[in-house]
Amino acid sequence: MKMVSDLLITALFTVFVQNLVLNSGLGMSEAIRVSTKPGMFGKFAAMISGFSVVTSVICSLLNTVIGFGAMPFAGKAAVYGGILAAVYILICVILKLIFRVTDKFLGTLGIAALNTLVFAVPFINDSAAYSFADSIGSGLGAGIAFVLAAALISKGSAALDKNENIPEAFRGTPAMLVYVGLLSLAFAGFADSSLFM
Repeated sequence: MKMVSDLLITALFTVFVQNLVLNSGLGMSEAIRVSTKPGMFGKFAAMISGFSVVTSVICSLLNTVIGFGAMPFAGKAAVYGGILAAVYILICVILKLIFRVTDKFLGTLGIAALNTLVFAVPFINDSAAYSFADSIGSGLGAGIAFVLAAALISKGSAALDKNENIPEAFRGTPAMLVYVGLLSLAFAGFADSSLFM
């Protein structure tokens, strides 16, 4: 029961307090791109959560067995990147050979897998000394945080497009960047981030 509660608490913390997309900017470009296609929210969130959970679990288990906690940052980046690449290749081979998925789907899978959000989750788990259950919750929370960010950006984008009071020079991307910046400031306030120190 403690494992489930740890998992849920870490997932909620990752979504609302440490929202990696809005608070840290990880995966923001994909969240903005997906926000224009609401039908892709669920697919991308499932892919991001899946890759985050699998890489977090493998990295957590390897860290327990091998203990690369004292390894320098560059070494950890190489190990985490290698694990993520191996997981992606293995899943692609399985999906291509067994389920005969299209190359277009594999391309979308690659965009989700090789995302800065997915790559950052094992680093965050390591720096926070998360347990096995916490690592799973962190991975799930990353996917949910991505959906939350994409949904908020989608709603804001629709409102910005309808607003006639925005000067012509600020329409489109500039208005979107200002909106995303304000969202990020709100989530930085939740995280009690010290912005100017």
